[in-house]
Amino acid sequence: DEFCDPGDAEHQTMRVYLRVRPFSKEELSDNEDQECIVVENSQTVTLNAPKGSATMKSSERGIGTSIHKFTFSQIFGPEMSQAELYENTVKSQTSDFLDGKNTLIFSYGVTNAGKTYTIQGTQKEPGILSRVLDGTFHYIQGHQYQDMDMKPFLRNDAQRLDSKQVKQERSAKAALFAAVKEVIACFLETLFLFISVLVDSSAESESSQFALWVAYYEIYNECVYDLLQPSLCIRNKKRVSLRVCDDGAGNAYVKGLQWINIQSLSEASKLLHLGNRNRSAAATKMNQSSSRSHSIFTMKLLKIDNDVVESVSEFSLCDLAGSERCNKTKTINERLKEAGNINNSLLILGKCLTALRNNQAERTKSSYIPFRESKLTKLFQTIFCGKGRASMIVNINQCASTYDETLHVMKFSAVAKQVIPERPLESPCLVGGDGKPLRNGASHNQTLNLSDEELLEEEDEADESLLPQNELLSMIENLRTKLLAERKRNLVQEMEIRKEMGDAMLQQLMESEELRTRQIEELKERYQDKLENTFEMYKDAIKEHAYQSAMNNLEDDYVPLDEFLAEQEKVEVSSIIEL
Repeated sequence: DEFCDPGDAEHQTMRVYLRVRPFSKEELSDNEDQECIVVENSQTVTLNAPKGSATMKSSERGIGTSIHKFTFSQIFGPEMSQAELYENTVKSQTSDFLDGKNTLIFSYGVTNAGKTYTIQGTQKEPGILSRVLDGTFHYIQGHQYQDMDMKPFLRNDAQRLDSKQVKQERSAKAALFAAVKEVIACFLETLFLFISVLVDSSAESESSQFALWVAYYEIYNECVYDLLQPSLCIRNKKRVSLRVCDDGAGNAYVKGLQWINIQSLSEASKLLHLGNRNRSAAATKMNQSSSRSHSIFTMKLLKIDNDVVESVSEFSLCDLAGSERCNKTKTINERLKEAGNINNSLLILGKCLTALRNNQAERTKSSYIPFRESKLTKLFQTIFCGKGRASMIVNINQCASTYDETLHVMKFSAVAKQVIPERPLESPCLVGGDGKPLRNGASHNQTLNLSDEELLEEEDEADESLLPQNELLSMIENLRTKLLAERKRNLVQEMEIRKEMGDAMLQQLMESEELRTRQIEELKERYQDKLENTFEMYKDAIKEHAYQSAMNNLEDDYVPLDEFLAEQEKVEVSSIIEL
């Protein structure tokens, strides 16, 4: 986690806009219109707690108040069109994006408040995403970089691709667009036909060219998924979760995210359709198609001048999943788990904004900011810490039944309105197809491999007033000596650790062998006892059998005593007669 210190940067507070959704016919028939939301002017809105709400009950008990006032950068009522919203909110940030600056726009609010409509719109009323794309293509028309050998790399850098990698990019793009039927794509392209030219200026330098790359992904149950994957359209296909990594300079990026180079609005419409089809959504009591994830559509614009990447700017539009109370949306099982993750990530976002605001108010010390507790805040940490411009479009409905949730959203936005300094961006680093740095403007596959001496010479040429050459050489020699000593110490430590681990492993093996020997001896004794018991059992059985056999034979040969005596007497008489 990071400690952001905006004290040395020029402050520019985060612009927060409010958009009020009109009532639907069903809401009017359900008596949802109780004048809970009153727009006072273009910047002030008043919330009046309706009867039965938790806020009104607390107010009646003397806890808090039933009336709240909030101010915004600008408020757009139910009658405001998509075009007016864009002109007064996003158009200036589109210009910043085209000028090489990073931009982030959040669409925030409770479920069923119109966030997705604000971002994407409909066929007749395109949202701000379609208008940003239209303005970007009008700006770079005639100056598009046709080759596909310059691609975004990590978070703020660019990569030069070799011919094999370019071929792979083209094949991946073709396979991706094949997943969208041409009829559907042509239908979606009509979304952009209602949009006028939104950015009047055009690319000012004839030598400058622009390459536009886009990615579309979602954060669902705190896992990041790429929405631009044709395989997702196959049923029962398990999605692969992507990792959020650090580029070594404190900038988070999504590892393995697919970036697509687009050349027209038609290609943009195909990507939008494919991504929206893959996005996680489900029906709840408050919304028949409730977004169950935070979706992020990111554009990266590479400005290329004479084979040199002058700048890499990023424009991200984040459609946040709606915050909700599970008892009102009737979420159970999987929906309940989703709601918990949604509410938790929004809670961490609020904590980060609060900590940023407190750090600005107390410049003498910086408090802990929990960016890394959520994938959402970790990804946009650099924007929050000043490397770009962020704004938020808060969407609310006027329904009395969701007043308490709406009040929470308004309090959240009040904190957001007081944060975000702005700092200049660093120049992008150009890397080759192998990921190693290239000299800006260098030929393909020419890697930047400098020795210590070459690096010293370049620094010395840049500023000869730093140190004399002999002192620099002495410093290098000292550093080398320390490096060798450190390596030797590490080798000795590694040998000791290996020996310790080997001894521990040997001891463990000996103990295991001893344990197995004891177990075998115990097993032998048990089997010996069992064998002796079995032998005694068989011996008793044989004795019993012998006794029974003898008794049976005795019964067969038994003669009564009277018969025996009578027979003996007969024999004796016969013997006497014979004599």
